[in-house]
Amino acid sequence: MIASVVATLGETSGNVQHIVDEFVDVPGVEIGDVDNAARRVPITIDSSAPNALEEITRRLQECRGVAFVDVVFVHFEDESESEPAANSQEMDKT
Repeated sequence: MIASVVATLGETSGNVQHIVDEFVDVPGVEIGDVDNAARRVPITIDSSAPNALEEITRRLQECRGVAFVDVVFVHFEDESESEPAANSQEMDKT
């Protein structure tokens, strides 16, 4: 499961790089482009399960200087989607 979130930093959050450094320590998190004047930080989360996604999002919200985290997009990887293609190839053989 892959999700895109945006962390909005508080007005008095201080040095953005210190907050980004905290984000980097969270497993499964990748930070987008950000500069020291930024108040919004784009983040991609790659998690193995919906529960893990929720835990990671909470952990980001608890980082010092973060006002809130918005979930922008979630992609649920459905492994069964690849199965019909295989089945249709077998049907073509008959």
